[in-house]
Amino acid sequence: MKLEARDKKVLIFGGGAAALILLYALVLSPLTSDLARKRELIPRKEKDLAEMKVLQSEYAEIQKRLQEAQAEAARRGPVLTDIDNITKRANLSSKIVSLKPQAGVETAGFKESIVEVKLENITLYDIVNYIYLLEKDTLRIRKLQFKPRYDNPKLLNATILISSAG
Repeated sequence: MKLEARDKKVLIFGGGAAALILLYALVLSPLTSDLARKRELIPRKEKDLAEMKVLQSEYAEIQKRLQEAQAEAARRGPVLTDIDNITKRANLSSKIVSLKPQAGVETAGFKESIVEVKLENITLYDIVNYIYLLEKDTLRIRKLQFKPRYDNPKLLNATILISSAG
C-alpha cells in the first residue's frame, strides 16, 4: 500500500507528536516531579543536619563529663569507703543499720556502683545534712525513703540508694 505525500506528512507529524507525548509522559514528567519533591526535602534535611550537629556537640560534652566522673571515681577509691567517711563526718556512724552494695549498670563505656544505706533513729535535719554531704562529694542520690518511727514520731528510719560512676 502506497501513501500519498500528504498522508506521509500527517503520519510523520502524528508519529513525531506521539513520540514527544511519550517522551514527556514517560521521562520528563516523572523526572520533574521527582526533582520538585527533592527540592521540598532540602530545607527539612538541612534542619535535621543542624539538629544532628547540636546533638553531636551535646553528646561529646556528656562523654567528656562521664570520663571526668569516672576518673574522679577511680581517683577517689571505693564507694563504700567514701560513704563511710561521709557518715563519720556527719556523726551518723551509730545510726547506720546496714550498707549493702548492689548491682549497677555496667556497659563498655560506663560502670555504676550502687550502695543502699539504712539509717534508724535519725532526725530530718540529719538526713538533709547527710544528703548534702553525699552530693557535695559527687555522689548521686537515686532513691530516698524515710518514715517516722512509731515510738517517737520526731525520729525517722531512712533508706538511701546512692550511686557513683566507676
